Amino acid sequence: MNYSHDTIAAVSSPAGIGAVGLIRVSGEKAIDAVNTIFRGHDLHKATPRKALFGTIVNGGDTVDEVLVICFRSPASYTGEDLVEISCHGNPFILQQILTLLLQQVRMAEAGEFTQRAFLNNKMDLTRAEAVGDLLAATTRRAHFAAIQQMEGSLYDRIKGYLDRLTRIRSEVELEIDFVEQGLDEMDPSHLVADIRALQRDLQHLAATAEDGMIIKDGLKVSLVGAPNVGKSSIFNAMLQSERAIVTPIPGTTRDYLEEAISLDGYLLRLFDTAGLHTSDDAVEQIGISRSYDIISQSNLVLFITTNASWQPEYRSLATRIDQQKIIKVLNKADTFSPEELQLFAKEGFILCSTLAEDGLAQLKDELRRRVAVDDAEIADGMLNNSRQRAAVNRSIASLEKALTSAEAALGYEFTAFDLQEASRGLEEVIGHVSTDDILNQIFENFCVGK
Repeated sequence: MNYSHDTIAAVSSPAGIGAVGLIRVSGEKAIDAVNTIFRGHDLHKATPRKALFGTIVNGGDTVDEVLVICFRSPASYTGEDLVEISCHGNPFILQQILTLLLQQVRMAEAGEFTQRAFLNNKMDLTRAEAVGDLLAATTRRAHFAAIQQMEGSLYDRIKGYLDRLTRIRSEVELEIDFVEQGLDEMDPSHLVADIRALQRDLQHLAATAEDGMIIKDGLKVSLVGAPNVGKSSIFNAMLQSERAIVTPIPGTTRDYLEEAISLDGYLLRLFDTAGLHTSDDAVEQIGISRSYDIISQSNLVLFITTNASWQPEYRSLATRIDQQKIIKVLNKADTFSPEELQLFAKEGFILCSTLAEDGLAQLKDELRRRVAVDDAEIADGMLNNSRQRAAVNRSIASLEKALTSAEAALGYEFTAFDLQEASRGLEEVIGHVSTDDILNQIFENFCVGK
């Protein structure tokens, strides 16, 4: 990505026809560039953040009637001079205006407006990532989590940990000076207690990553079982549509199907997998192999059966994945006697029927319980991507080294070094990154114009 101070422009409204379209221009020449094609006002004399009505012209021809708003540096989204042009939302009009601007400025790259906001200290990196999350949010909970992070929940939490770490580092470095001067050393038990308490809090933070990533990316739920146990029927019932083919013939599903639903504001990504069994059919073998790949990547696995002799199938599955991820489901519960249902219930099965009214109620309740995250936990600040989690884990590992050196009295110089490394891990979360590659990876998934 180009980090120069070039003036950039891009369409910021979605593709397609709409009532209003938006073009953004940011950089030192933003006002000059728009002023050359805008008639009705001199933008150099414009009051910042005041909408001005006029026309965009191409030579002597009118392109469109527009509203233009100028934002002066540093009081803008990017921290640079920025101009927003609101025109009619016709893609042809938007393209004409953008073409005129690109004679003077260059096209923005994906996420470059937000990247400039970060580089110009208009927001930290967690807030910049939250902008991308907000654009991609498809459920109420994902939207809420993105808003909380954009308002600074994670930044504030990390900043609090950094302040504590800075205080500990200051005490250690001061003690190094005291030792050099021949003064009494401090009791290391106080230092160890402080480091251990901070490490424990960071471990709690790292543990939020799984919930944060599920809220953002969705809970991956695989429907697994032998052929003809009704996986596709449950899949369709959850979707409330006939997405998967359902027949009495075993092996109808030969490849996995994926669909997403919202359950109480949480995104669930459902995978209907091929029936697990021994097969000589080459196509079925490929489908079963893909099923196991999906199962290994899932957050939860619904083990579905209609067979009283379910134990061998379950044991085979349990050898491949963590049993804590497995939810046992008895399908076609309406065909079993009360005594049989009681036996399954004692084994921890959720009773399910796609024919009975509200026959998925128990299953939905269990999924809600597994996916639910308190508003307070989200508002406290959560990690929600692999970059953040890896940086926090590096900080935790450095604190462990600091504890080792402090407890073994190896010398405060070693402890100070490890505490410094712990600080770097936390600083990376909020944006003190050392390479352009990291920034590229963060912003390249944004849309152009944001």
